[in-house]
Amino acid sequence: MSEIYPRVGIPKSTTHRILATLTKGGLLGYDVTEERYSVGPALFALGSLYLTTNNLQSVAGPVLRAINDLTEESPAIAVLDEKGNITFVMREESKHALKVGFRVGLSSPAFAHALGKALLSELTDDEIDILYPEEKLPPLTNKTVPTRTHLKRELEEIRKTGVAYVDEQALEGVEAVAALIRDQHGKAVAAVAIGVPAVRMNESRREIFAEMVKLGAALINYRLGYQAPSVSIRNLEDLRSGWERLNA
Repeated sequence: MSEIYPRVGIPKSTTHRILATLTKGGLLGYDVTEERYSVGPALFALGSLYLTTNNLQSVAGPVLRAINDLTEESPAIAVLDEKGNITFVMREESKHALKVGFRVGLSSPAFAHALGKALLSELTDDEIDILYPEEKLPPLTNKTVPTRTHLKRELEEIRKTGVAYVDEQALEGVEAVAALIRDQHGKAVAAVAIGVPAVRMNESRREIFAEMVKLGAALINYRLGYQAPSVSIRNLEDLRSGWERLNA
């Protein structure tokens, strides 16, 4: 305290209240014995989120815009936090008048979103139990996955297929498909999705968008330094060729 308040130039009592608030929120840590402050876990998490997002902006931005141009729908990228929520960090606006309305910065329960389910599929059942200690999951719509047991079944299928679907589980009238984004070490750091109003979705388009989102994720992965053995996509032209092939 004696080192901090002279440097910030505000009264000691005010400094103490601010530090107490930051400590309570986990942004700072406080050692009672040493009477010293340090970076807290929440601040570290925010810093890590910034670094991840900043890198994604430059690497994934061109891919997201290309998906938007090709599909004319709303692609988005989100990350998972330690509380089981996703935060939208990037998105492109649909070219249609009827649009999907999730905004950058929005935080929402992961279990209701395709993006979230893709990210949750990386966790073990024990980790899911810790993240969601209650069996019943709070609904966002009448189609939201109702229980932790149902969620685990869905996650098992996502691990097999590599793509996550939701049908109006987070927002009525909106469907989405998503796939994981991995860094150079193969660690899942985010997910990319294509959101589509349900009135423009059918089984054929759902399959096409699923393949497209996997191609988009694979290209972002490659640009981040990770390449799955079975995928050979290197640039935006490969992505466009893949879209043409899917629609042939």
